[in-house]
Amino acid sequence: MMENVQALQAISFSQQVAADNVANMNTNGFRSSRVEFETGPNGQGVQVQDVYENTAAGPLVPGGEYVETDEGLRYEELLVEGSNTDLATEMVQMIENEHAFAANAAALHTQLDMTGVIINMMV
Repeated sequence: MMENVQALQAISFSQQVAADNVANMNTNGFRSSRVEFETGPNGQGVQVQDVYENTAAGPLVPGGEYVETDEGLRYEELLVEGSNTDLATEMVQMIENEHAFAANAAALHTQLDMTGVIINMMV
């Protein structure tokens, strides 16, 4: 039962990371992250091993900055690195998380139901 609870926590964390990636996909210079899982203690369950940052460069997008000159502030247009977040990848990850979470929640619910039946049989 605890393995399912542990998995629910790990999957929730993965969903938070994917949501953060989507929320920042229009932030110039943002690097997306990915959660890596590992087997839990005693070979049971799953837990978060690490969070890896995607180091691939994002596309160049129009941007700019204000530069102070003798005449005052002037806006200079230039190309800046955009976010390297791929929306399709993040949506697939979120769907995977949703299905994994539902499966673990159903397994936990079944275990609790079975425990209730056993207790009722003993009483």
